Amino acid sequence: MNRYANELFSRLKIFFDKIMNFIPDLLVMFIILVVGFVAAHIVRFVLTRIFRAIKFDVWSDSVGIASMLNKSGIQSTPSAFISLFAYWLVVVIFVMAGFSSLNLKATNELISLFFLYLPRFFSALLIIVIGYIFAGFLGRAALLTGVNSGIRQSKLLGQTVRLFVLIFVFAMALEQLSIAPGIVFAAFSIFFGGVVLALSLAFGLGGRDAAKNV
Repeated sequence: MNRYANELFSRLKIFFDKIMNFIPDLLVMFIILVVGFVAAHIVRFVLTRIFRAIKFDVWSDSVGIASMLNKSGIQSTPSAFISLFAYWLVVVIFVMAGFSSLNLKATNELISLFFLYLPRFFSALLIIVIGYIFAGFLGRAALLTGVNSGIRQSKLLGQTVRLFVLIFVFAMALEQLSIAPGIVFAAFSIFFGGVVLALSLAFGLGGRDAAKNV
């Protein structure tokens, strides 16, 4: 009987020792979280002031970023959206750092994957933003070229060019994120090949006279 009692007390002692060793790590995580929320508020405040000083909203409206956010269902201004995004990004980073202080194997592996994936996420986001601006620029250029050339379907031409660029940009972003890159590449190839084939058939059937003139 004494043997079982000693074994029980030994196991309980080990359990309480683990708890006592875990409490300091838990307090460190709590401190990191508090510091993270404070830092996130500071980052959001500073970014808001900087964007207001350089008139970022006016510029983003001129290049089409504001309309992109509105079409995506985001009603806030680009400066407010970026500031809020930066706020939650700082919070998530500090939360991950807080969990890493617990020295748990599962959380450490998850955090390592998160920080390895973070650069890919920012690269994809940058590709989408720059690609959207570039697509709008090429779409307007195609529209103006069509109008100056007397093409009746100039608006359709501009929208088609813009759509093609956007599809290409989103395919690049998905490939950067490593989200089923093989499927994305195959789908893009099939779609692009189908469109080229359709345009070739349309021109071959309806544009023979124009081709002779050329």
